[in-house]
Order: sequence, then structure tokens, then C-alpha cells
Amino acid sequence: MKKLRHIAILGVIMIMAFACERELDDSKNPFDINETTDTSKVKLKDATIEGLHQNVFSVRCANPTCHDGSFEPDFRTVQSTYSSLVYHPVTKNDDQNSYTYRVLPGNAEESWLMRRITVEDVLGRMPLYAVPLTVNEVEAIRFWINDGAKDMQGNPPDLPNIQPTVHGYQIQDLQQNRVDTIRVNGWASAVILQVDTSYEFYFYITDDNTLTENLKNQKIEFSYDRDTWTPFHQITPAKIWTDVTKASFNASDFQSNTTVYFRYFVEDDQGGVTQTPENGSPYWLKDYYSIIVQ
Repeated sequence: MKKLRHIAILGVIMIMAFACERELDDSKNPFDINETTDTSKVKLKDATIEGLHQNVFSVRCANPTCHDGSFEPDFRTVQSTYSSLVYHPVTKNDDQNSYTYRVLPGNAEESWLMRRITVEDVLGRMPLYAVPLTVNEVEAIRFWINDGAKDMQGNPPDLPNIQPTVHGYQIQDLQQNRVDTIRVNGWASAVILQVDTSYEFYFYITDDNTLTENLKNQKIEFSYDRDTWTPFHQITPAKIWTDVTKASFNASDFQSNTTVYFRYFVEDDQGGVTQTPENGSPYWLKDYYSIIVQ
């Protein structure tokens, strides 16, 4: 009887050992995470700018010397995250300049942010030198963008209006010789013009939404005071080529041996007004936009 009892106990031990061995063989190590495993807690319910900032941008991207204010986008706060992403122009682009905005509301595929967090290229996939965003994190960002990239109050953003840009000018005589390279003391000083001589201004103007020919209230004003703008003369330019306007004038309109400062004024269809230079522009830019008759 004692021998039978020992055999029964031995059998139970062998069965238990076999069961444990099978369990160990069939189970997966819970810490063996492969690249397809998504451990993120971010769900679609978190796909708001606040949820994304709290669960993704601030913890995954706002690292020291990265997007902590050292570089844009700025992920330090919800507001800085939103304003440096939505309708923000792309500074680094692909070779084809395919992307206009970091986040284009309603279109994740044309948003530079989605390209940066999903594609491994010469610029590197973000977050750089760190574990890639998980499937849930990427999809939450994609959902937020395609849902309109709504702000903190849940409102869709308005397309911003960029004011017209005056890129620069040239002055030519009537023989089409460029004379704005002849200056008193280097490029940031007055252009030297000859008395009783006719000239032509050429300005290069662009706008994000309005064709140059449709820009309104275009004019060139002149003042003898650089910092306290007091215009005494005005001429109206006309479009001659795409993004280029022209205005004719005679040097006899101005006092001899006196520096004359000029500004270009233009307005787009959305009411964005540009004056170049402005009152707050640096002195060298104001000096660059000046002439002197000798």
C-alpha cells in the first residue's frame, strides 16, 4: 500500500511538471515588446489638442534642446503647440516643396507633421533619436487633423491672411540701365540720382491669396524725414508683369542734395495692409529705401 501511495504521488508530480513546462513554452514574455506592439494609452477620445499635448507632444517631443522652445514647433504649452502647428508655414520641406503648412486642417496627408512622424528620410523621423510614436499616437494625431484641427474651445481655425510682401525694388533710367546700385555709401544708403532726369521704379510684390494686379491702394510715398513720416509727394505704380509693378518719376520732383525716403503701400482683398519700410523698421532698411538728387 505504501509503495502504491508513492507511485501515485510521483505521478501527480510528473503531471504538474509537464503542465508547467507546456505553460512556459506556450506563453509569451510580457516584456518582449516588438515594433508592432502598441503600449500607448492614447485613444481617439484623446484626439483633441489638449489630449495630444498632455499625452504626446509634451511628453514625447518637448524634450530638452528639442521642442521645449529651443526649436519650432514649440510644444511647451497647449497654446504654443497649436499656434506653431496649425496653418504654420513649413520651414523644412521635402525636395519637391510638397507641403505648405505643418498642419493643414482637414487634410492629414498634406500636413507636414504627419510626414515627419511617419516617414524615415534624410531629415529623420520624429521624435528624432527616440522611440517612434505608437500606432495609437499617430492615429490620434491623424484623427485630430482630419477632424479639422480644432482649437482649445473645439472651434475649427480660420485660414490666416498673410499681408502682401514687398520683396525689393530696382531703379532704372529710360535706357533701362540699373542705377540703384549707385549709392552714397554702400547698399544701405541713398541711391544717387541725376537732376532733371527721368527714372522708373520696379517693385516685386506678392500675396498669399490675391494676385498682384488685384492688390488695392498701391502707392509710393516720399518724405524728407526718415523716422517721423511726413509725406510730401506720391506716385501710383501700375502692374507690368506678374508680381512686378512699375512707376515713373522725374528727379526734379525732389530737392537737390537732400535725402528723400520712400515707402511702398499696398492692401490685399482681406484688408491686410503692408507698408515697406514701416515706422518700426530698422534704420538700415529705411536708408536702403532712400534716394538723393545730385
